[in-house]
Amino acid sequence: MSHTLEISLTFRLNSPFHITGERAELWTDKALLLDPRGKHAVIPATTIKGWLRESIERWLRGVQIPVCDSSRAETMCTRCLVCQLFGHPYQRSPLRFSDVVLEDELRDVRMNVSLSRYRRASYEERLFSTELAWHPELTCRVVGLFSELPLAEQAAALIVLGARCGFAIGASRSRGLGWICLAQHECKVNAQILDNNRLTNITAELIRNKQGATS
Repeated sequence: MSHTLEISLTFRLNSPFHITGERAELWTDKALLLDPRGKHAVIPATTIKGWLRESIERWLRGVQIPVCDSSRAETMCTRCLVCQLFGHPYQRSPLRFSDVVLEDELRDVRMNVSLSRYRRASYEERLFSTELAWHPELTCRVVGLFSELPLAEQAAALIVLGARCGFAIGASRSRGLGWICLAQHECKVNAQILDNNRLTNITAELIRNKQGATS
């Protein structure tokens, strides 16, 4: 029997974001990624998936649960929690993420200068422009299909944890772009809602089991 997972994540944008698209824009060096109609800014599903994966990896390492290095395909272990949840070169992820299309977003162009971190000074003649988008909220949807109920519930708990731990998405995060925070979430397994108490218990059990197995 298959078990269906449905997750809705709503974030507040605390600063505008930038995700570079493959289009040319007059007077703009780095133009935004837009939807197929070229009307609205988009945060692609791949960006959301990678951002959540990075956040979950960071959290798991923080609680001493071993995970592999997913920055390159050849360093993935295929066995850790992150590989099982997000997939690896030999197995697809059981999760599917949706693009986030921002309607009625505000757009602006910000001027920046390239910096040398070594010299701690700006480069000469390195002024460039970046197109930004902002909207009060954005909502991402995730669906998954699992062979066992505990795996679906564990996936929900990890996704919510990753959404809470991540603080910025997109490009130029060190410049203050893309800062977000989780405003609300809803998780359902087989159309039954998982409340916060259940998600907390799943997380606590996961930590006990994994830390006990490695001690």
